[in-house]
Amino acid sequence: METLTAIPKEVAALIPCQQLYITKQNLNEFQDAIKQLETALHLCPAIGATDGAKEHPAIFHYFYGGTDIYICEYDKEDLMFGYSILNGDLQNAEWGYTSLSEITSMPQFNIDYHFEPQTIEAALYEAYPDYYKKPQSLEG
Repeated sequence: METLTAIPKEVAALIPCQQLYITKQNLNEFQDAIKQLETALHLCPAIGATDGAKEHPAIFHYFYGGTDIYICEYDKEDLMFGYSILNGDLQNAEWGYTSLSEITSMPQFNIDYHFEPQTIEAALYEAYPDYYKKPQSLEG
């Protein structure tokens, strides 16, 4: 496997500022995470591509404390679409658009380097099984 000497620009754009700084300082330790993000970026649907879907691919997961932002669509510039839970407030959690530059400019946010491919609905159910219904992808 090829060793990275730098983080690809399009991948670096996904990583919040403080996490990016640490990642660059420890590039060898984060090789797998960077490659995983690069793969996810290429698989990420365009804005509007998952409209009407029963389940949405969870391509990226950003987090800080009780805040979770699951991204399923990205315009490859700045606009993202997904599901956000702010400060653990499940009643007011919602689908909507967000700005990548806004997320990455906040030093307390991180992108989940260990996020397993799944749907947003599956991630929500696994995190909050008493609140979200079990999605079809987990039936079986």
